[in-house]
Amino acid sequence: MVMAKDLFGFTLNDFKSWKTFATLLHQARDPSILAYTRIAFGLLMIIDIPQERGMTSADINYGEDGEEFCRFPFFSFLKPLPADFMILLYFFMFLGALGIMLGCCYRLSCLVFTLVYWYFFLLDKSTWNNHSYLYGLLGFLFLVTDCHRYASVDGLLRKELRDSHVPLWNYALFRFQIFLVYFYAGLKKTNFDWLSGYSMHRLSRHWVFDPMRIFLDDANMDFIIVHLGGFTLDISAGFLLFFDRTRYIGFLLCGMFHAMNSQLFNIGMFPYAMIATMFSFCPHNSFKVMMSRLPGNHHASPAQKNENCIYEDSTKKKTKIINISWKQSFAAIFTSLYIIEQLFLPYSHFISKGYNGWTEGPYGYSWDMMIHSFQNQHTKIRYVDGFGEEGYLKPGAFLNAGRRRWSAHPDMTVQYARCLKDRLAGIGIENASIYFDIWKSMNGRFQQRVVDPRVDVASYDWSPFKTATFVLPVLTELSNWREKLKSIRSEYKNQTLSVVFVADFPGMELENFVHEDFKNTTVEVLKGRISVHLDSDKSNLTLSEGKRFKVPGGDYHVIRTTSSSTSCYVYVYHNSTDVEIHGKVEEYRKRISQSENDFWLTQSMADDEDQMIVELYLREEAKKNSRKISFYDRSVRFVLKKCAIFRRSFLLSIYSVRNILFGRPNQQQLSLEVEHLDRWFSQTYARFKPAKEESAKPSDRENLKTEL
Repeated sequence: MVMAKDLFGFTLNDFKSWKTFATLLHQARDPSILAYTRIAFGLLMIIDIPQERGMTSADINYGEDGEEFCRFPFFSFLKPLPADFMILLYFFMFLGALGIMLGCCYRLSCLVFTLVYWYFFLLDKSTWNNHSYLYGLLGFLFLVTDCHRYASVDGLLRKELRDSHVPLWNYALFRFQIFLVYFYAGLKKTNFDWLSGYSMHRLSRHWVFDPMRIFLDDANMDFIIVHLGGFTLDISAGFLLFFDRTRYIGFLLCGMFHAMNSQLFNIGMFPYAMIATMFSFCPHNSFKVMMSRLPGNHHASPAQKNENCIYEDSTKKKTKIINISWKQSFAAIFTSLYIIEQLFLPYSHFISKGYNGWTEGPYGYSWDMMIHSFQNQHTKIRYVDGFGEEGYLKPGAFLNAGRRRWSAHPDMTVQYARCLKDRLAGIGIENASIYFDIWKSMNGRFQQRVVDPRVDVASYDWSPFKTATFVLPVLTELSNWREKLKSIRSEYKNQTLSVVFVADFPGMELENFVHEDFKNTTVEVLKGRISVHLDSDKSNLTLSEGKRFKVPGGDYHVIRTTSSSTSCYVYVYHNSTDVEIHGKVEEYRKRISQSENDFWLTQSMADDEDQMIVELYLREEAKKNSRKISFYDRSVRFVLKKCAIFRRSFLLSIYSVRNILFGRPNQQQLSLEVEHLDRWFSQTYARFKPAKEESAKPSDRENLKTEL
């Protein structure tokens, strides 16, 4: 209890009345660690804004080419501004992050950063992540706290701010928020799929797990290290950081955990942000003490008093309860409400029913990090116009690259359907009904439908407070099949065959096309009963459990579930063309290896061989060579790429200011400017491009790998 009192200034035993609580929240604390947290956060956001926030590609996302994209704002009235103004907003957000780091014009910097950040955040739900939500929360906390009272430009200019105390509630909010990220992430991992090892697959193949391979195989590393280890760390990290005796253990484990995550996942500055903020649990004057030990610094002096703080009675050695001001009462109320809201919101899905899909609410404020993995098998978009004419759209039509989450969240599915309806109306297809047939597998289950394909989603009456009935439930009753599916998959893999496991609801149909290359495709029923209709000879065949049927290549077929319960079946196929091509590439590689000392013979072989085989060989060799790049070259490429990102971002800002003030130049100049913007990217790529990659071109081989 003593350690808890040292961190927060009070324990539950101290809480006797509201006045006591408000008084304790305003105990004076050194501002040192808050200042460190401010500097670290500002620096990381300066790096993050051009990259993950999208500043460097703002002209692409919000330019003329992006006007036709379907967007997913949280509020329907939110619209992007013209591209030049969006780029300018990015620049203001960058300046806000810089002001936060320096503590310069602190309140204004925090306000600009927070407002612009939340505008971009609410403008596009398809990019939401837990960590992007956390950045917005931290920006808001910096706005309402006094993190500029040490090591800040404002402190240099205003003596009353310089190295002055901050009230305890400033520390309580930050520490609570970081504690909650870990603890709720751990609570979410009490999910059966996570604790059973089904959520994350094949992570153990990454090089960061190489030191552990002498003790564990891949399967055990996925289960013990990733799943059980991840749960244990998340549920305990906040407590390890909280107590003095375990804090250094927490630093070690959290540092290793986030360092690994920075390599395993493409999540920007989040791992570094968590490493930086874990030091906020240190004693309040730690940063000041550390700075005093640097050359040229004096000893760590005590902070000066702050009129917003309440001080101990020096004679009685305890906090004197006095009349608190309305500002102090408001601060205590605000702290309490913020904590309650953050505790409640991640479990508020019983209210926000319209957002609930398979994962219960939008991915972004739930702290359910990585507990769901999806394998997308098939998406079909069908429309029927006002005259009953039917047509199909390519999956991803009118979407920017990377916008795939619409298929997993009912609110975004409705938004996308309505957007497609509007886009079709723009090309003369009026009053279109939009139907989706989306197939996914969650955490190693059967492939199954996400959306009822019989519902016109564009006309669906969606509400945030009503359950989206067009979303079909996860077939959790089939969860115990997963080990059997693994066994069947490994059995066929040994026979160089591939499999797709399908489960479907009673009365529903799956229309499928088997490419001619899949000559040995069979369907085997694992559970229930199905009927198979072939387009070629209009025949119908009924199959029950244990029965199989060979599906002819180059033809459509329809599988209908005729049993009263869910049907389960498996496609087993062998891509003969792909195997043949792979064999030819290997044969060509052997011939090249045998003649590698004879340049003219090698050239003659390349001229005589099928060009597609040569291209495939060159692509595979280029991929191998890219892995042989030295650590020095990788480091240089990393630095040059970051420089190119910052260069493009700031040039965009300069061009946008010019365009706003003086108008856009002619098309020829705009083209030259775009070429100038991208020059460093192309130079960086060319510098490290393997020699053999120059001849490699995209081939048609991927087109031969037709998925079922």
